[in-house]
Amino acid sequence: MQMSGTIMQITPQTDTVNPMFTLAYLSDPHLAPLPRPTLPELMSKRIFGYLNWLRSRKGIHDRSILDALTKDLLLQPTDHIAVGGDLVNLSLRDEFAHALDWLQSLGSTEKVSVVPGNHDAYVRFDYSSGIGLWEAYMRSGKEKTKQLNPSQNGFPYVQRFGKIALIGINSGIPTAPFVAAGEVGPVQRSALDHLLSKLGKQDFYRIVMIHHPPLIGQISARRGLRDVIELEGILKERGAELVLYGHRHFHCVDTLDTISGTASIIGLPSASSCDERPGHLARYNLFHIWNRGGKWHCEMTGRGLHTRDGEIKQLECRILTQ
Repeated sequence: MQMSGTIMQITPQTDTVNPMFTLAYLSDPHLAPLPRPTLPELMSKRIFGYLNWLRSRKGIHDRSILDALTKDLLLQPTDHIAVGGDLVNLSLRDEFAHALDWLQSLGSTEKVSVVPGNHDAYVRFDYSSGIGLWEAYMRSGKEKTKQLNPSQNGFPYVQRFGKIALIGINSGIPTAPFVAAGEVGPVQRSALDHLLSKLGKQDFYRIVMIHHPPLIGQISARRGLRDVIELEGILKERGAELVLYGHRHFHCVDTLDTISGTASIIGLPSASSCDERPGHLARYNLFHIWNRGGKWHCEMTGRGLHTRDGEIKQLECRILTQ
């Protein structure tokens, strides 16, 4: 069920026992400019992505817009920043290093968490020189230990902030040309099932972050999760309060009825987008989460562009259904 975009002004009431926690979420920065690929690098799926970049995507992903958006975000009082994947475009070696620099500009590994997207796994690439460069931003509790699930490079991971838990899932997999599908896989699904159940019994507010849309029918099979049926089933059967995703480059708020109540499913446009179609301009969301009287509450504030050449400003404010 898609919720309306009515703008509301709400003042949350919290107390010293259950203070408000604020999470900032942005996705799909598709960092520009694109490093010039070498000929050997283009002898793969990358040739099609590079041509697509030159033909259209170069005109959509504007680094100046991303910089303005993140500058505004860093002026906001936040407790944590979450990034929903697709930091790079063609999985070029230099792109991963540049993306690390960008993550560091957002904050420390204690302040920022990230999950990979399909462009971060565009082709098969050595982990240590690819998304492995961001490993410190993709760890449970940022502990300096081995990955929890070596076969999945530590996914899912869990960040705990008091009684709030952020669960990061990796859905990025290498695919054939013209395919942007993702997959969670049985190892992560099993771990997620256990985590959501355990955290739910402990009365945590559970936030799941994944790059690909998590619900059936949100996107075509060519671009969607290959195991979306299984993932949606886990969310329904174990419950979650908030699910954040990207990939579609479109602002969307949906809900899912689960065993523990209504989960809010939030998608975002690209953080660098200058696409003026409704719902596609660059944006980030702030989630203000608090517990009052044993009940969780969440207010979402959207900030971004109303027009391509405009300033970053507040776009909406709403209480999410729980």
